[in-house]
Amino acid sequence: MSALNPGIGFEIGDLNRLPLFEINASWKVSAQLDTAFTTHESHREPSVEFRAPGPSPWRHAQAWAQRAVDREDGAPLPDYIEQLDPEPPTDHLSYALGVALGRFDPHGGGILDPRTADVSHALPHGMLFLDGSLADNELTDSLGHPATAPLFAAWEVHGPKISKSTSLRDYLREKFFATHKAMYDNRPIHWPLSSADKRFVVWVNIHRMDEQTLMHALADHLVPRQIEIQGLLNDLIQARGQPDKKAAADADNRYGKLYKVKGELDGLIETLRQLSERGPLPPDSKTPAREVDARYSPDLDDGVMINSAALWPVLDPQWKDPKKWWKELASASGKKDYDWSHLAMRYFPTRVDKKCQADPSLGVAHGSFWHYHPARAYAWELRLQDEIGPEFRITEAPYRGGPGDTALRSRFIADQWQDALAAIEKEFVRRRRNAKGPIPTLTLLDPGLWTEHPGDVYELELELSKKQGLEFLILAPDEPTARATFESQNPARASNRRTFVAGLKPAELALTPDDDEAQDGDIDTEEEETDET
Repeated sequence: MSALNPGIGFEIGDLNRLPLFEINASWKVSAQLDTAFTTHESHREPSVEFRAPGPSPWRHAQAWAQRAVDREDGAPLPDYIEQLDPEPPTDHLSYALGVALGRFDPHGGGILDPRTADVSHALPHGMLFLDGSLADNELTDSLGHPATAPLFAAWEVHGPKISKSTSLRDYLREKFFATHKAMYDNRPIHWPLSSADKRFVVWVNIHRMDEQTLMHALADHLVPRQIEIQGLLNDLIQARGQPDKKAAADADNRYGKLYKVKGELDGLIETLRQLSERGPLPPDSKTPAREVDARYSPDLDDGVMINSAALWPVLDPQWKDPKKWWKELASASGKKDYDWSHLAMRYFPTRVDKKCQADPSLGVAHGSFWHYHPARAYAWELRLQDEIGPEFRITEAPYRGGPGDTALRSRFIADQWQDALAAIEKEFVRRRRNAKGPIPTLTLLDPGLWTEHPGDVYELELELSKKQGLEFLILAPDEPTARATFESQNPARASNRRTFVAGLKPAELALTPDDDEAQDGDIDTEEEETDET
């Protein structure tokens, strides 16, 4: 394609110029590729079609298809004999972890939506707590929960191929994340919230996270273990003072090791409390501090990168990128400006609000479109009522204590009625051009213009009727009554209109300079800006 058109894009004409030739039985080749790819995707965990791990025929199917395409004219299709590439053993461990966290159906039913699916088979809150201070046979962390049975089953079968000298707990704490991150192209869905030396790790699934997740990690797992260790330390303090010097020395040695363990756990607890209640600290002196304290509240619309950035202190022991992403989010510089995200608004509200006032696309992203840009919101609503459905509304909750979209829409129609009429005229031009001919009506969902400004609406109808050579009506809930009242009070204007309409002749569709301005003005700009969000 680049040889045909060495530009930055391609047109339909470029495709038409491609030299194409017919391939005998091409439909059979396509069908076989489709079957193989469907199987491949059902076994590939990051795919939306994933069901369970399994071998893939995709590589062999592509090679077979290439031979089929390259065969001589008239030659039969080569026989397709399925050959499967075995899945890596880590696929089964990854799937088992996903089942335990409530991401996957344990019976091969695919991805689960935790908002609607039954996840009673999974760990509470989609959380796997691993305590590296325990012996392999001690299962007082999450590995003692029945929901982890798939993990043990997968490890028994595939563990020797994954890591011969490592226990399941230690592998999940220290090594598994690298495999998982690579599987998801550095956008992992399971996150290891880790202490500094990875002795304590809480695995969470992004799809099951909410603003209570960090508190559950603390209350259900980390703080109880902290209390338990402190109790052991208290016992060892007493043992250190006993007369038996050997026993006292042994207790002193155990105390030192356990004290170090508790220090690592204390650090994780303190950091999680900071993140849960206030937000992350800047990683260095060059990174701006967050504007406000705010609870961590993930939003799936922000994606993996943004949501993980705010947890960088507890992800950093195993995943360095979130720290970099937080620096970029906090600095909001150039192309690394993530102020479209909910999380940016959460921690930097003044900066983001200022941008919402200047940029309608950010207003859309943060629910302040009507609040700061009512004229554009009104124009866009008219357009989308044509493109999506006649009852479509751009709805927004109250922003920063102000009114919601209903009140703001009514205020705009009342206070900026000239802008509302201008938006109607521009929408008329757009619809007429798309229809490639005259349009008889445009229906408004809201009253007000006809009731308060019947003469101006009446004149706009006449102007646009003249432009297309066919009567054009602006309809609204208050239109019938307001029109009848206006015409009864202005019989001469009503009579002149009837005469004018009777003499109209359909005009050819040709955009005037005014039409061009209306077509290429704010509404198209808004479309580009909104798409960027």
